[in-house]
Amino acid sequence: MNQGAALYIHPGVKVRPCAWGYGVFTDAFIKAGDLIEECHYVKLPRAHSQNPQLQDYVFQLQWAANEAPREGEWVALVLGYGMIYNHAREPNTAYHREVARDLFCYHALRDIHPGEQLCISYGEDWWMSREQGVPA
Repeated sequence: MNQGAALYIHPGVKVRPCAWGYGVFTDAFIKAGDLIEECHYVKLPRAHSQNPQLQDYVFQLQWAANEAPREGEWVALVLGYGMIYNHAREPNTAYHREVARDLFCYHALRDIHPGEQLCISYGEDWWMSREQGVPA
């Protein structure tokens, strides 16, 4: 069976314990704009992600113009390290869903130095849906 090309992960990226359980860190310099990681993901109806242990780890899906929309709300369960990037008000990392390749891709928003944690923004809606303010 042909499984296609291996997905990319920056060679300096590691998972380590941190204040929030686990987080994604780098042991190597990552230049602004560089690809950090490509991740497969599983699409599922939001109702299937309502388990308290799972609901904080899924990403809201918005169907692209070239995708057949599915009824109801759908989420993505991102694999790889994708589901354990922590939140920062001023993130150094961002992600997007690459529809053509059916992947989530993470990239550096600025230069990231060895020892730094790689953080994304969860967005205000994520915090508001949990009746919490966005942390500082």
